[in-house]
Amino acid sequence: MRIAFLDFWPSFEAHEFAKRFPVLGEVALLEYVEDARAAELVVFSCFPGGHRAAPRDPRVHAGAQGVRLYYTGENVLPDFSTCEFAMSFAREIVDARHLRVPNYVGTQALHGFPLDGLHVTAGDPAALRRAKTRFCSYVQGNRVPMREAFVQALMRYKQVDCAGPSLNNIGFVADRKRKYELFRESKFAVTFENEAVVGYTSEKLPDALLTNCVPIYWGDPTVELDFDGRGFLNRRDFASDAALVARIAELDQDDAAYEAMLAAPRLSHARARDGTDPATLRAFFETVCARAQQGPRPRRPVLSA
Repeated sequence: MRIAFLDFWPSFEAHEFAKRFPVLGEVALLEYVEDARAAELVVFSCFPGGHRAAPRDPRVHAGAQGVRLYYTGENVLPDFSTCEFAMSFAREIVDARHLRVPNYVGTQALHGFPLDGLHVTAGDPAALRRAKTRFCSYVQGNRVPMREAFVQALMRYKQVDCAGPSLNNIGFVADRKRKYELFRESKFAVTFENEAVVGYTSEKLPDALLTNCVPIYWGDPTVELDFDGRGFLNRRDFASDAALVARIAELDQDDAAYEAMLAAPRLSHARARDGTDPATLRAFFETVCARAQQGPRPRRPVLSA
């Protein structure tokens, strides 16, 4: 199946999508093409010109004739006037053409974590705690005032190692691999989202869980539909930043309570059947690829009055 990619972020490379979703390569033998007009499936995102914006129709701006699949890990909803299928974070879209696939699903696979990594709990909690050499890590690029204010409040209790462009105090900017190393060395990680939207859960919280670190989270108000609330601290559960900092300090000084959080299930028992489920993701790709391989459907003629 000939596949083309349009309007992805500047560093994106075509093979990355198949690494994010290896099941796609099991469903169809992929041939990457640069010209969208030659593709049976056109996958497009929300970065026209390299900047986040509303999705644009590949048929209009690139002459695409194949099936159009909109994909985003950003807070930019699909527009079904521009696509036949869509993958996004949105929890509220009930449509057979759409599958909720939070960004962390593809990111987890791209960076080598097993597909069932979140389905298992951590190893020996006591051993994991004893191996920690840092109190808390914070690795973010975007400077979000509310998030930075919390980190600064937490630093009044104890050092937070800030290894991203935001509040950097560690002497280097960590890449993805070093971020995971920092999280493994840390008891806690500040994993606030850039914005709070229902269903919009990025890789931030699960990155901490996968590296046996307790996340400190703010963002999706429905996040506990995905993740077990016993395994992370949710800013929404506290009346103020000060109250949350006080609870973190308690856990920092109470080994048994901290280890109980490490030992908690990572995923909620009430999870929806969406793209976080490998079987559901595969079925969606099978539908998309079957439709793409049927060839372009003729456009309906415009009837005169």
